[in-house]
Amino acid sequence: MLPDIRHEFAEGQEETTVIGFAIAKVIDSKNSGFPVGALVLSPSNWESYTHVNRPEAIADLVRIDELVSSKLPLSAYNGVLGIPGYTSWDSLHSLGNPKAGETIYISSAAGTLGQLTGQLAKRKGLRVIGSAGSDEKVAFLTKELGFDAAFNYKTEDKRAALTRLAGERGLDIYYDLVGDDTIEVVLDLLNPKGRIVSVGILALHQNQVPPAPRNLVNILFKQLRYEGYLVFERYENVGKFWEEVTPLVESGEIKYKETVLESGVETLAENYLAFLGGKYTGKVNVQVASL
Repeated sequence: MLPDIRHEFAEGQEETTVIGFAIAKVIDSKNSGFPVGALVLSPSNWESYTHVNRPEAIADLVRIDELVSSKLPLSAYNGVLGIPGYTSWDSLHSLGNPKAGETIYISSAAGTLGQLTGQLAKRKGLRVIGSAGSDEKVAFLTKELGFDAAFNYKTEDKRAALTRLAGERGLDIYYDLVGDDTIEVVLDLLNPKGRIVSVGILALHQNQVPPAPRNLVNILFKQLRYEGYLVFERYENVGKFWEEVTPLVESGEIKYKETVLESGVETLAENYLAFLGGKYTGKVNVQVASL
């Protein structure tokens, strides 16, 4: 099993199983659709072995045997070509409705979703601005991924940085992976008919409770669209995503950075806290067992 570093806790429970997306190999099966030896991508508990028998859980399993490319590491299918990658691709197209010449701002842009979203937006002719939590990550965005501009949100004032980088063109799309007080800044900078795509809540994972924005009236008078995206309800286009993006990743046209930790299930909590602290760039996978 190769689970990613993320978590979802059951509401109202102090102690509950931690889950994330994982690539796993079937070692025993009574289901002909998932024979022994099959590779599956699915939500999974942070554990060495998972027993899947509920119909709704089986419905979440996606076989990836035929998708795996010899040109790429298996971990890519839990990142840039996995559910995070699909989330990026589908949410940008279905909610962001990007158009050539527009400007998009991506928060937490050095993560898996931000990396891919920025590159997809560039391929569509958009001007791309990103933010990240270190100068090293900012340089990665502009020098390696081709972002037009980026800033370190820990050392620069977000309003000043975004106002400077957006310039007179303003912003047309805000791809929000954080869910923090940046929204107030963005509501002032978005152009009429702008779009806010809410995909991540990193601030909540870090126990941040941002104040409510004081300029929500901009949504009305600018006719902005503010919409959340949940990938669990939108799997219908995943085949098209793989068909379009896999060749781009194989050829290197789409670049990505990830971390694979071969430290086992015992270190998941420790590595998750390090992830929240910004230690890693891009997707973080912990290898629990060799596949």
